[in-house]
Amino acid sequence: MMRYQILLLLITLFASSCDRNKYVPQITLEEIGPDQVVALEDSIYMRIGFYDKDGDLGENFTDDRNLFVLDHRLNLTHEFRISNIVPGGAEVPIQGSLEWTIPSIYITNGNASQKVSYSIYVVDRAGNQSNTLETPQITITE
Repeated sequence: MMRYQILLLLITLFASSCDRNKYVPQITLEEIGPDQVVALEDSIYMRIGFYDKDGDLGENFTDDRNLFVLDHRLNLTHEFRISNIVPGGAEVPIQGSLEWTIPSIYITNGNASQKVSYSIYVVDRAGNQSNTLETPQITITE
């Protein structure tokens, strides 16, 4: 009897853990560039693709941030807000692209050039964090 209870518990835990990832947003890196930028003059352009099964990616409250870009040089996270994409709170699958720039990139190590790379992820209104993207390196020059 005890063996069956343990088996039932394991099956329940497995089923509930599978459901947890059901609505996790997925992102892909579509574009980043240019490959080389001039410090304090150029910006880095980024574009990701997204898919969210229940459509709760994006937020209308201006203080809420849901797009995060980690600069690995400084362990500094740039935070952005994705506006609400689906009106009226409908639960529908959505997909598309998001684009932004990081302006005035600067050199932090005192050298004539430096490489920078980023980690990118999004969080939906339910608190589900997407997969994390790792960008290729970009060279910053004086």
